[in-house]
Amino acid sequence: MTHSKRGAPPIKHGSPPVPTEKINELLTLYNAGQWELLETKVSAITVRHPAQPIGWSILGKTRMQLAKWPQALEALSRLLKIVPGNADGHNDLGFVLEKLDKKSLAEASYQKAIQCNSSFAPACNNLGILFASQGRLEEAKANYLQALAIDHRSAIGHNNLGTVLQDMGDLHAALEHFQRAFELDPAYFEACVNLGITFADIHEWEQAQIFFRKALALRPDSDMVLFHLGNLLARLAINDTEAIAYLKRAIALNPGAANAYIALGNILQRGDQVEKCWPLFRRARELQPLITWVAKQEKPDFSVVLLDTPIVGSTPLDYLVGRATYDRHFYCLIPDTPSDITLLRAKGHVVINMIADADNGSTMLPQALDVVEQLGLPVVNHPRRIMHSDRESIARRLAGIPLCHIPKTLRLAGPVLAGAAENHILDGLRMPLLVRLAGKHGGDDFEKMDDILEIANFAKKYPADAVCYVTEYADYRSADGYFRKYRLISVGGELLPYHLAIHDDWKVHHFRTDMAHQAWMRAEEEAFLKNPSGVFDAPHWAALQAIAAATHLDYCGIDCALNHNGDIVVFEANATMLVHDEKDATFTYKNPYIGNIKEAFDALLARMAKPATG
Repeated sequence: MTHSKRGAPPIKHGSPPVPTEKINELLTLYNAGQWELLETKVSAITVRHPAQPIGWSILGKTRMQLAKWPQALEALSRLLKIVPGNADGHNDLGFVLEKLDKKSLAEASYQKAIQCNSSFAPACNNLGILFASQGRLEEAKANYLQALAIDHRSAIGHNNLGTVLQDMGDLHAALEHFQRAFELDPAYFEACVNLGITFADIHEWEQAQIFFRKALALRPDSDMVLFHLGNLLARLAINDTEAIAYLKRAIALNPGAANAYIALGNILQRGDQVEKCWPLFRRARELQPLITWVAKQEKPDFSVVLLDTPIVGSTPLDYLVGRATYDRHFYCLIPDTPSDITLLRAKGHVVINMIADADNGSTMLPQALDVVEQLGLPVVNHPRRIMHSDRESIARRLAGIPLCHIPKTLRLAGPVLAGAAENHILDGLRMPLLVRLAGKHGGDDFEKMDDILEIANFAKKYPADAVCYVTEYADYRSADGYFRKYRLISVGGELLPYHLAIHDDWKVHHFRTDMAHQAWMRAEEEAFLKNPSGVFDAPHWAALQAIAAATHLDYCGIDCALNHNGDIVVFEANATMLVHDEKDATFTYKNPYIGNIKEAFDALLARMAKPATG
């Protein structure tokens, strides 16, 4: 976020005047940015002409450029004793007071500047920036709008308004103002960066690349832009070589930037270079033990520690803990590396264990368990509970729940499954069978088969230490020929609808469907979100609540359907399911209901934090 640009110093005022040639000399040094020499020259002017405001004004601005905040405060205070109605002086004073962490006084100074000159846009912008830093977003927005009403062609004003709209979650409106800022000033670096970030947030990847590249052309040595561009390319997995080059350059320019090490490590782990990624993650944690997202208000309600680790599969929480009234501190667990328990205990009232996949996380969950037991804080999804949330264990726990059909599921070592034709391990299951590689999601490495040799060959494709799940296929095709998969999210015992995916094939994921082009499908999904009891009556809802309770998880998702008998077919129930708001206008009808899930998650954390916060 950029503060308003400071104008040239005000003209001389009062008597006797400072000689014109002296003023011109000062202005020449000011425009040349020769701050140390200017400070010396203008200090002499204030001694010779102490009643002249121009000397104090230039001295205050010069000391601001030199980051001499107490000395700048002294100069500006002298200025305002001479000309108490000087709006520019009050605006500068507010900026200095902010730097001295005297925010209430800074606010009063900006307000005084506006009172002195209601058309003084820089003070409106700076007051908006102050409000935004305190989480007072509506007030910030109002001040930015006031600044633009004064000067609608201010690129800085449009950029500032865009940033607060971005913080408020109104990304499309933010985008309009960032674009306007760029139109007004195509060399405006911050506007280019903000356009890149916002286009990425709404998944317009090509536009995001364009503006990150524009920003990089403006500042080729910006480690921030190199990181954003490299991270974007890595996220899209379209050019890992280029992404790696950008991230390595970002690290070379700023060896202390932890996020670049993390992004580079993520690429290497995807390329099966695990031995190379762990040193990068270790270095990132050394540089920045906690990655902190500060609360969207000046004083957080409480603080949360989130335990994560690379590679193994985590609960996706970007949306659920985004734009929150509490601080969030992310901490990466590293194999064979002690955790800083003292630091974590000092930073959190609640712990969220993000290591959510019982299969992929099997090597790291014991370490997470040790950390949370040492911390002794309330825990969302305790590691011990995650350890027992694999598909086979959940299937056993759900068996016997009325109106719940949970297909038989076996968890088998790859070599055992590869020998199924000889060892008859699958004789108790009914064909066809669903076979998947443990730890995989989204339909990857997951097939329906009805031939024992085909199943054995599936297992033989993977390393000897691979584990597979084998599950009886349950036909859940509706009377109209479509397959419907419902997702509900359980948060602290509260069950909320998340989505309905409708597809013409048994392997249903929302992204695989044609729902973007079928209005009737979207209408049916919206009807379900609005009134889930229209699909699941009271007995079915009670069964769903029993299913959620049987997982023993504070937060989890349930993917299910209704079969021909009216029973709930449970495909999976675990903590790895993704919840996010919709950026595509085609699906934004879902956002109010998705927002209910976030509200419930925030409320769960607040309840858990209450004993520690009073």
